Amino acid sequence: MSNESRRGYDPREINGRARAGRPSSPPPHRRRRRRSNPWPAILLAALLVGAVAVGVVACSRQADPGSTSSESPSSSSELSGAAIPSSSSAADDPSLPSEPESTSSDSESASSESSSSASEPEDLPASATTDGDWRLVLVNPTHKLNGDYDVELAPVNANYQLDARIVEDMQAMIAAAKEAGYSLQICSAYRSTDRSRVLYNNKVNQYKAAGYSDEDAAVEAAKWVAPPGTSEHNTGLAADIVSADYFTKYADLEHDFETFDEFKWLYANCADYGFILRYPKDKQEITGITYEPWHYRYVGREHAKKIMEQKICLEEYLGELD
Repeated sequence: MSNESRRGYDPREINGRARAGRPSSPPPHRRRRRRSNPWPAILLAALLVGAVAVGVVACSRQADPGSTSSESPSSSSELSGAAIPSSSSAADDPSLPSEPESTSSDSESASSESSSSASEPEDLPASATTDGDWRLVLVNPTHKLNGDYDVELAPVNANYQLDARIVEDMQAMIAAAKEAGYSLQICSAYRSTDRSRVLYNNKVNQYKAAGYSDEDAAVEAAKWVAPPGTSEHNTGLAADIVSADYFTKYADLEHDFETFDEFKWLYANCADYGFILRYPKDKQEITGITYEPWHYRYVGREHAKKIMEQKICLEEYLGELD
């Protein structure tokens, strides 16, 4: 008997499968080759690459000890000292409990203190006549109040304050108008520099939101809201005055107030109480300020009558006195 027969193989069956094209079964004593696992080698290679990278970084730091990932003390202090626009509101100024933003009235063209706009005007002292008459102090974009300016305030009504020295004349003017049949109301009076800063920055942001550049927004905003220190409202010598029913017809201060009978009375009689129309329509080139038929400034009876009779502005009158 052959070896195949002894092992249980039938040679004929094997030959028959081969002839049919079917592969014969492998001998049972052959073992399958086990596949090797590649992951240990991959992990080992990754660890080697990481070790090399760490070594390279360490060498580079030793070669350049000045380069670090932390912020330098100087740059961090600059960031912490960056200017932040004031977020105070009208409630911070007890003299303006309900003053709308639009009643800032002074349209002095100066630059913004806001970090996103331009810088404030130079701190030039406010000027007056050679005899130092407090009633003629000149405050505008080129003559800014310094930090030493002080004013004693007194209430002119339940909501607003003015320089204590002019309150009696303001109250007398309003009372005279009422006797003549014209009801007046003050919609803005003394304003602190902090309040002016808030109003001005708000106006700048409005123009920027409308698409203006930082520089253009600062210029346009200053035509309507005075930057801090450049507003006559900061002196306590100026007030915005309109008719008692004005805000039932308008939501904002408009040039149309000149059509009101109350304006006509104010224009004709304000000098009798020491006040002038501070920003006339035909003096915008000189004052640099938009026409404001609601803005009245105290200069004293003697000066007021001369200014109103000559139909000039305060800048022109001070030029005559020099």
